[in-house]
Amino acid sequence: MNNTQKISLCGVFGALSVVIMLMGSIIPMATYMCPAIAAFLILPVVAEYGEKTGFTLYLAVSLLCMMLIAEKEFVLMYVFVFGLYSVFKFRADKIRPKFLQVVLKCLYAFVTTFLTYALLLFVFPSPVLTNDFSDMTMGIAVAFFALFVITFMLYDLAARIMFILYTRR
Repeated sequence: MNNTQKISLCGVFGALSVVIMLMGSIIPMATYMCPAIAAFLILPVVAEYGEKTGFTLYLAVSLLCMMLIAEKEFVLMYVFVFGLYSVFKFRADKIRPKFLQVVLKCLYAFVTTFLTYALLLFVFPSPVLTNDFSDMTMGIAVAFFALFVITFMLYDLAARIMFILYTRR
């Protein structure tokens, strides 16, 4: 494909990603759903044009979302967890042995989610989020992060299946 097709595909996927992220402002409880769906759109770009083009698309969508969306929790979930992972997923899938790959993906999910919520609680404090986390016990917080890591691994499996379907079509 030539540069015109590359730019137009990235533009369409970028605009669609921003629209999906904007829908998160409308749909309650979309904190994880909208960033995950929007990040799926980076996968075909990385597959077709490489990590550099995928990373550029990720940066463009991230900057637009930071400027346009008031709810920073799910914007930061896109920026630090789902969107960034979509760029580097293909590189992570090449890690062998498979056990090490799974451990590194789980570690990625835990660390990026922890850093995202640390930023949300201490750098960009929101009264609602701070209140939610102040009511949590340590056990509930550990369970939250453990469930998120499990959910992230299911997201990774879904991304792998979507990529297989994409390449077959």
